[in-house]
Amino acid sequence: MLELHSRPWADSLRPSLQTLQSSLLGHARRLWDYDLKAWKDGRRAHLVFWGPPGCGKTTLALLLAESQTGVPFRQLSAVRDGMSEIKKAIDSLHGGGLLFIDEIHRLTRPQQDVLLPPLESGSAWLLAATTENPAGVLSPALLSRIRTVRVHPPKPEELEALFRKSFQEYLSTLPSCANQDANKIERINTEWIPCIAKRCDGDVRLGLNLLESLVNAHDAEAERDLVAGQLRAWTSKSHYDFASAMIKSMRGSDPDAALFYAHAALTSGEDPLFLLRRCIIFASEDVGNADPTALRVALDCFEAFEKVGMPEGRYALAQAICYLSSTVKSNRLLVALESVDHWWKEKSENSAQVAPPEQLVLKGHEKYRYPHSYPGSFVREQYLPPQVEALRQRMGAAYIPSDEGIERRLKERLKTLWSK
Repeated sequence: MLELHSRPWADSLRPSLQTLQSSLLGHARRLWDYDLKAWKDGRRAHLVFWGPPGCGKTTLALLLAESQTGVPFRQLSAVRDGMSEIKKAIDSLHGGGLLFIDEIHRLTRPQQDVLLPPLESGSAWLLAATTENPAGVLSPALLSRIRTVRVHPPKPEELEALFRKSFQEYLSTLPSCANQDANKIERINTEWIPCIAKRCDGDVRLGLNLLESLVNAHDAEAERDLVAGQLRAWTSKSHYDFASAMIKSMRGSDPDAALFYAHAALTSGEDPLFLLRRCIIFASEDVGNADPTALRVALDCFEAFEKVGMPEGRYALAQAICYLSSTVKSNRLLVALESVDHWWKEKSENSAQVAPPEQLVLKGHEKYRYPHSYPGSFVREQYLPPQVEALRQRMGAAYIPSDEGIERRLKERLKTLWSK
């Protein structure tokens, strides 16, 4: 049987500046060669690396830190470290040091706010990694001070080459007297490495950890069970699977199913705030004006979770999910947006001609009729450009409220106002 090393491969094989040329893969390599060269040469900026798990975000950040010889460096994890640890790390940098925060999307807004003064003054230089779009998880104040660097996962052929190289390096460290199973080595090289490279979704860490586990499997059957189980588990944990099932269950008005998938997502390591952001989107996309309260509930639950965190914050997530699942549904806002988008595309070849009617712009203000000066605060007017109004007459209105909830009332009012 082959023997395992004491350190995980994914950790021991992380590139250093000395092994950079042969170790960084694909897009990560190109980022280092071009986009990040200025930082390496001393022209610093606050950077957040955004990409899927195992694509090299932390490696790039640590390489940049390594390139800054003699500069104080502190590393934190937003999963593990709280407000006091962040403040202590900043204070220990003594001005001008480097602070790396892994999974920065898990910081609360108050924790993000602590970073603002040192980032603004340059007393700390931030490097961070996240699997979430920074625009959706970081505060506007923090976003305005940092630059987002998108890191794409390596291609399967790049992964396969790395896995083969790693496996050969491992074999070369075994003592000559070690009982090396030739059949096992052949299976790993010809069967498992290509399979893992294709199916690990660009996650270098996952692939190396699985390859390391294969080395210690007892026989071919155990190897098959290991690969099938690990990759199946990974597939089921892919970022959007449980979230997608949660959304579809809410749309189908099944709160039990929606809660189950939310729980499954949390158990698999999903960020609760990601699920709550999906609830906010759902409140407008799938409920809309049929129940405007839904958006307020989703926003309040998001804010509540930010204030209390886990584990009690689960109650706020459950409240949002159960309310959104149980209330009336309407997708008429989505339909309306799609319709006006179609109108725009129909006339956008020469958008200069798609101008508002004169009475709606400043130069035509004398012709504008102020609705509040008329009974019921309404006066019949053509608000669309003539070409687009013709499209509406031919294709029908964009926003047609449903008969659900409050939208029924909106539908009746619009029908009364515009029936003629």
